[in-house]
Amino acid sequence: MKLKHRLSLYSVTIFGIVMLALSLLIYFAYYTQMEKKERQSLENKSLLAAIYYLERDELSSLEHSNVQSQLNKTISRRNIIVFDSLDSRYGGDMEAAEEIPNGFVAQVRNAKSAFLSTGSFLYNGILYKDNQGDFVVITRTSMNEFHAQMGTLFHILLAVFVVGMLFIFLFSQYLSYIAYRPILKIVDQIKDRDTKNFNKPLTLTKTYAEVEDLVETYNHFVTRVAETFNVQKNFIDYVSHELRTPIAALLGTLEVTKSRTRNIEEYEQVILQLEQYTTDLQETLDKMMLLSGAKTTFEFSKTRVDEIVWQLVENMILYHQAQIEVDIQVEDNATLVVDGNEKLLELAIGNILENAIKYSGNQVVKIIFKEYQGHLVVLIMDRGIGIPAEDLRNIKHNFYRGHNTAGYQGKGVGLSMATVVFTLHGITISINSTTAGTTVELSF
Repeated sequence: MKLKHRLSLYSVTIFGIVMLALSLLIYFAYYTQMEKKERQSLENKSLLAAIYYLERDELSSLEHSNVQSQLNKTISRRNIIVFDSLDSRYGGDMEAAEEIPNGFVAQVRNAKSAFLSTGSFLYNGILYKDNQGDFVVITRTSMNEFHAQMGTLFHILLAVFVVGMLFIFLFSQYLSYIAYRPILKIVDQIKDRDTKNFNKPLTLTKTYAEVEDLVETYNHFVTRVAETFNVQKNFIDYVSHELRTPIAALLGTLEVTKSRTRNIEEYEQVILQLEQYTTDLQETLDKMMLLSGAKTTFEFSKTRVDEIVWQLVENMILYHQAQIEVDIQVEDNATLVVDGNEKLLELAIGNILENAIKYSGNQVVKIIFKEYQGHLVVLIMDRGIGIPAEDLRNIKHNFYRGHNTAGYQGKGVGLSMATVVFTLHGITISINSTTAGTTVELSF
């Protein structure tokens, strides 16, 4: 069942239950009130009839005439019967006295006042004590008018209930349409996505907070998926490029080695060369597997950037005899803590640092930690050959190398790989370079 239909069903059901409860409450409250008024009115008529029939000898002619006039206006004598102390008819013209149960007269004598309903009539009896004895005065009123009024009320409530249900159904359909419209727009936009634009963010205008949260969450999710997908795609490019060179070198070296018999020193030299190729191949595989996610689930945790850099500096000094100066200008240590994957950040920052050392001829490299508007900024500065202006816009692309790097070993994948990692972490990388050196700025 569609959401809008379900909302309509819920609205109609809840409204129906509430309307039914209110209608029943109104009906029974009105019934009780009307019955109470009928009884009170009938009791007054019984008292008036008692005065008319039993106080004639004590009232003046004028007073008795007034009582008679009031009695004629309120009740017909055919609806009055008076019994004396022997339960014999004393007055009144009620013809159907046999419809009154015998026990009702006795009940009136005992309780002094009582009511009886037979469906067609409502009876009231009162015990009236007179100087001539104790009389029972019984009056009745037809219930037809009462039932007609209640029937009219019932039909009015039923009509209101049906019309209200129809109205709430149509109104809930309209509200469901309004509530469901942003979701339909989301569905339409998602259906329009393919492999080329699947990471295009959803856009909605004039919506409500819950859908905005949904869209924001979806866009964030798709962005992370796109970043991961980009990592996987780059991994295939890296593997096809990176493995081809060392494998070709291995095969070429073996082919050359077996072409003629060599002495022990030459074989040892070849073995060392093959070992270097194998080591390079292993390092390449480790990097590629790390970047592809084969060795990590890309789990992010609280990571201190300065600790990663200090570990890299220690390794660079140990293996490359590098000259590195670190200047931490951040006062709040919390600024140095970011959400990230330690291994990936170590791989990416290490690549930037290796390039600075390699292309500066092992001159001094400066690493500066700064804080800008509450965010961490890391600067890696070298005094190397720099990057030509025409190469800056392409330097982050796969397998691209600057025109002035012919004398340096490299494959053109390190910086592009680092850029992917930084993008995955939401880190902005900017490169400024002149012939006097290069500055890489990482804004976390």
